[in-house]
Amino acid sequence: MIAHADEVESYFGYWPLFCDGKIKSIAFIQPGTITLVIFYIDADKQKEAEVTLTFSGVTEVELSELRSENVIDALHISEELPIQVTLEACYGLAGGFKCAAAEVSYVLKKP
Repeated sequence: MIAHADEVESYFGYWPLFCDGKIKSIAFIQPGTITLVIFYIDADKQKEAEVTLTFSGVTEVELSELRSENVIDALHISEELPIQVTLEACYGLAGGFKCAAAEVSYVLKKP
């Protein structure tokens, strides 16, 4: 379960896989927190936003291929504990990790 997921769902009308979303930033903060900022566009609905996701209690991090530009093919976040987060890449950053909690910490809606 993703805390505050309703902020994303109410804007886009669904929870996206963030297909073709650009990773604006990723930060690993001790002890065990990852913050991921994704710029996502839904061309059909003509909506775009920067979504900040925060994952806490992070373990078993296996991420690779970080580049100057990173584009997501799909972001999977499981519902069972521990939460499994998997980043499938179009190009750039890919991999995954486990965590105890996931939350939407900010949604910057673009006009």
